[in-house]
Amino acid sequence: MPQLTVPFSELTPRSGPLSYGHANIVRAITIDDDPTRLNLAMVFDAPAGGGPERTGELLHTLVERHESLRTTYTLDKPVRQHVAGSGEFTVDVLDAGDGDPLEAAERTARRLRSVPFELTAELPFRAALVTAGGIPRHLVWVVTHAAMDVAACEQLHTEWTALAAGEPLPPPALQPVDVVELEQSPSIRRLGEGALRYWETQLRRVPQAVFTPSHHAPEKTSWLHPGLCVRSGAAPAQLQTVAERTGATDSAVVLAALVTLLAHRTGHETVVTTSLSGNRVVRKLRGFFGSLAQDALLPVDFDGLDGFDDVVRKVRSAALPAYRSSWFDPTAMWEVIDGVCAQRGISFARDLVFNDMSALASAAGSPDRSARGRLPSVWIPGHQAPLDAAGPGAPGTGESVRLLPAEDIPCRFFACLYRTDDELELTLWIDPDTLDTTEATAFGNALLRLLEAAAEGDVPLKELPSLTDLAPVTRGPGWYRSDHSWIELDAVRALLRDVMGDTPHLVTVQPDERIGHRVVCHLVDPATPEAVHERTLVALPGRVTAIAPHSYLVHPDAPRDPGAADDPAAWDALPVTGESTGRSRGGDTA
Repeated sequence: MPQLTVPFSELTPRSGPLSYGHANIVRAITIDDDPTRLNLAMVFDAPAGGGPERTGELLHTLVERHESLRTTYTLDKPVRQHVAGSGEFTVDVLDAGDGDPLEAAERTARRLRSVPFELTAELPFRAALVTAGGIPRHLVWVVTHAAMDVAACEQLHTEWTALAAGEPLPPPALQPVDVVELEQSPSIRRLGEGALRYWETQLRRVPQAVFTPSHHAPEKTSWLHPGLCVRSGAAPAQLQTVAERTGATDSAVVLAALVTLLAHRTGHETVVTTSLSGNRVVRKLRGFFGSLAQDALLPVDFDGLDGFDDVVRKVRSAALPAYRSSWFDPTAMWEVIDGVCAQRGISFARDLVFNDMSALASAAGSPDRSARGRLPSVWIPGHQAPLDAAGPGAPGTGESVRLLPAEDIPCRFFACLYRTDDELELTLWIDPDTLDTTEATAFGNALLRLLEAAAEGDVPLKELPSLTDLAPVTRGPGWYRSDHSWIELDAVRALLRDVMGDTPHLVTVQPDERIGHRVVCHLVDPATPEAVHERTLVALPGRVTAIAPHSYLVHPDAPRDPGAADDPAAWDALPVTGESTGRSRGGDTA
């Protein structure tokens, strides 16, 4: 395959530690069993005229401009970044032949995305140029998330378009190495400390998982999830009506609709969303090119809410502290998460993720907000089929709910909001164990019906069943609400059986005024609550309907009658030689 080699030189080499968001994403890449999930792929139009050399010149400008594109890493702790002052990169040049150049570019993007990056040895991007009859048509750009987040992808598109048009670029913002110093300023340190306190408070009161497939369902072996693209030309006006009535943003209304339908589906009193935050609110970081994004934890309590407007206002009020608390030291945050989970006996699932990208295009001045394909698959700006009109005299007010090919996304429900300007464009990547494709389609249609009804006036939550055929999850005997979570007694018993093996024990559930139900584990000496609890926490991740026992009772012997091994009354009749929560720092629940 022909290649174009582009050298760069006489730049300043630099090294240093990583900023908070940067360190967090590098950690995720290095521990993921498939790091290609965190490769970002996109296809841009090639510049007109000048041949492949013109493309090489523009790429050279971008690589010189942005240090994140010249960075490799030392992964020994502490992780460090190294910015190259000189080197070269190659651009594959391939001709589409008789085929469609755009389809060839998309195939190339997927191929390049499927190969992991060697963060310690290679530059963090790959480029290819697709030609037709020797004329450049499309640039393929694949980059590791360590070098760019979604906001940087939008910025890249804007800068690429400007360079291709011969327009000058503004001076670059802070480089990734410089952000580390910024984060040591007193104001940012206070933000980080406040974020740790916020997360600890919220994690003590949210369910460990939004989605709770039964323990008896087949074991999950794949994270390939079908997508659902929801588009509507009428929705922007509907969103604006609700937003004006409630004082919220359009995206807050969309998130409120999502969590309202999920509360209806799951039966949770609290729905907790992990919303991705670009963390560019500080003036010095506007226009930053790199990877800064971190998680905002946004719980919505439905207790006492009567109508959809109440949910929107709840999302609006919860969003400010959530996003303010999304800039933090990831090492310290993992200590908080692990500590709270150990005390509660849970494993926080992070199974509902919301990524609001609707403001990025307009903020960046992107030339085309439509797209044939979107991240997290291949982003192809423009080339999008228009919505069908709803009818005569109503151009652009049509709607579409259609399934997309599956993508490998390790999250049970990933919602990507792309546009709310002249159409709503939202893609949902949904685990079929959570909603099958028929149910997912019903969910998308219900969301559009909810927005339509909300534009006419507040929608009582009790009327939700009239807007959708999507039925709530049914939970029969053996299911309990415990410490804000839905749990399954069979799942807890299977968890302890894996931990204890053939050692006698019994798990029971007892009513509790404070947390709903309390899980108790009966043990036999010499088993100790502390050791059992520690091993249970290790075995817990992925078992979303199980939790560790809240308390452990130690008996000198098991029931003598073998037939009473599973009889709670027989265990309750035994002498108790020890009782403990098994927690090392006191306390047992939220």
